[in-house]
Amino acid sequence: MEQNFALTWQLSEIHGWGLVGVHTALYLLDQGRPPLLLERPLLTTLRPENRAKLTPLLAGHERITVIADRVPDTVVVVKGWTLLHALANGFNEGPTSVRFRGSRNVGVIAFEDSRFDAATVERARSYDRIVVHSTYNRDLLLDQGLPEVGCAFQGVDPGELPALPPTGRFGDRFVIFSGGKLEFRKGQDIVLAAFRRFHARHPDALLVTAWHNYWPHTSATIAESPLTPAPPMIGENGKLRIVEWAMAHGVPPEGFVDMGFIARNQIAAILADCHAAVFPNRCEGATNLVAMEAMACGVPVVLSANTGHLDLIREGNCLPLRTQTPVIDPIGARRGWGESAVDELVERLEQLYSDRETARACAERGRDFVCGERSWRNFAQSFIGATV
Repeated sequence: MEQNFALTWQLSEIHGWGLVGVHTALYLLDQGRPPLLLERPLLTTLRPENRAKLTPLLAGHERITVIADRVPDTVVVVKGWTLLHALANGFNEGPTSVRFRGSRNVGVIAFEDSRFDAATVERARSYDRIVVHSTYNRDLLLDQGLPEVGCAFQGVDPGELPALPPTGRFGDRFVIFSGGKLEFRKGQDIVLAAFRRFHARHPDALLVTAWHNYWPHTSATIAESPLTPAPPMIGENGKLRIVEWAMAHGVPPEGFVDMGFIARNQIAAILADCHAAVFPNRCEGATNLVAMEAMACGVPVVLSANTGHLDLIREGNCLPLRTQTPVIDPIGARRGWGESAVDELVERLEQLYSDRETARACAERGRDFVCGERSWRNFAQSFIGATV
């Protein structure tokens, strides 16, 4: 019997959770099974074609909101529906999940915090099923004796991310891209340390970054690294002062470009001018959407061989950072995390710089892999299947 699904998080195209919701909803609509949205979608962030398809779901959202408003301070049970609950580290629920329950309740999570005290395990067991986005997360849960765990790998939209010809905006520079919200887990400190050495050898190198995020205070965790004494300051406009931070780490002004917030319709054109994309991340609970987008755009990618990244690494489709040492873990929250070696990242950049043919072949294999196996359509189909 087919299930009806309700989503407890906001649909958008500005972060990973939002994209998961958008493409799950689009798939269910195509199947003639429109989902119930318990959070109002952020329609202004959607591409016009997606906005047109998803706008009709507002009617259902407004109806359930009216019903819930009639019974404040009461858990609303949506009978006959399977609720997909977006969970944070520790299997903690957001306010919408606290307010609503379905006939079945499926927890959806991509976690980096590996602490499993009794309360965490109890929260995890309260769901009929858990769905994760990496074998790293799945195996950690299986180790805790949680058998009802499904796995669905996140994806890309190949039509949105074509391999475009270079625009020449950066001239004849060797352009290295680094993206992802700035924090200790993402390893931007490793990027800066490696780039500083690489640029000293190759003054034509240029580091292009997209490190901003909508929660700038989370960047403070970067100060946990021995490679950086302090996180970037937050400016009066509420944005991270990325350029100043990079300069303080010895990166010359002529070697660095901060792209700020990149709209989805800008991603492919920016990546078209890049010769490498680097992701020495210490941990990924899922598989790293930004890295997958770079692969889809035909950029050779350097990936740390740890946690969720392992689900992206195939023979010849990227340059893995194999040297992974344990990350300092004072409270037991970083099982499986890996510290990439700055020297190895410099070596990988040297490979891409000196052997452009090999770099091109790597880029082609990476694009074939993500566009063939890791499309959002494939994700949504496997995601819905994993909830059973």
